[in-house]
Amino acid sequence: MREMKELQILKDNWEEFLKFMKEHYALYHLSNVFVRDIEYAVKNYLLNKGKKISFAEAEYLTGELAKFLVEKGVFKPVKNEFNKVWVLNYPAFKKQSLQSQEK
Repeated sequence: MREMKELQILKDNWEEFLKFMKEHYALYHLSNVFVRDIEYAVKNYLLNKGKKISFAEAEYLTGELAKFLVEKGVFKPVKNEFNKVWVLNYPAFKKQSLQSQEK
């Protein structure tokens, strides 16, 4: 199955993928992460890797990647009617406080 190769790329490079997302979206430790943002990031990340995928494939890959990141403790599900929002639990992406920026 073609998607499995792309899914493996995402799983093997999940930290690189998060950095890619952070470059394009407001992504910080303890911020909300929305499914649609992840879908577009998956599509663009793989395109940068030379792999063009359909939006349907991006939706599937996003769901599988989100499950993987929940298992790793990087995503914490937000309980809502759609279950398509997570909180990012990734201290490396802590937003710098204004006080430390002024120093």
